[in-house]
Amino acid sequence: MVRKLAALVAVVLLGTACAQQASPGTTPPAPESAPGSSSPQAASSAPSSDTGAGAGTESPAPVPPTLRFEARTVSGDEFKGASLTGQPVLLWFWAPWCPTCRGQIPEVKELAETHGDRVAVVGVAGLSDDEAAIAEFAAQVPGVTHLSDSAGAVWRHFGVVEQSSFVLLDRNGKKVLTTGYGGSDELDARISAVIG
Repeated sequence: MVRKLAALVAVVLLGTACAQQASPGTTPPAPESAPGSSSPQAASSAPSSDTGAGAGTESPAPVPPTLRFEARTVSGDEFKGASLTGQPVLLWFWAPWCPTCRGQIPEVKELAETHGDRVAVVGVAGLSDDEAAIAEFAAQVPGVTHLSDSAGAVWRHFGVVEQSSFVLLDRNGKKVLTTGYGGSDELDARISAVIG
C-alpha cells in the first residue's frame, strides 16, 4: 500500500513538473521572490526614473541651450523657456516707454494672428521697473505671451542690448535671426521659411 501511495505521489509530482515547463519558444515564468526582496527581473522591468515615462512612451525632446531660461509672465505666472521646445519661437524684446516698440504693436499683433498657431510669439519687456506700464503695454498686444524681465536676465541670455529687437528660433532652438526693427515683411518672410 505504501509503495502504491509513493508511486502515485511520484506520478502527480512528475505531471506537475511537466505542466510548469515552458513550451518551445517561450520564456519560463520568473521565480517568485519573497516579500520585501527584489529580483533582477523586477528591477529591469520598472520604468526608468530619469525619463519619468512608462513603457511604450517616448522620452521628451532635449531642451536646447537657448530655451534654458525661466521668467515671470506679466500676470506673475512662472514661465519656463523649456515649454517652447520643439517649435519655432519669435521673441520680441520691448520696453513700455519705447516709441518704436509702440509703433510695432500692430505688426506684432498681425504676426501673432497669422502665425501664432505654428510659431510661439513671446514678448519680453525690459529696461523698466514700472510694472503698471509694462502691463498696460502688454494688454495692447493680445495673443502674445509677455514676460516681465525688469532685471534683464532673458535679455542677457539672448545677447539683446537694445529695444526693439527680435530673435527668431527654429524648432531646434537655433537662432536664425536677430534683428532690431526689421519691418513686418522681413519678419513674415523669415517666419514662413522657418515654418516650412
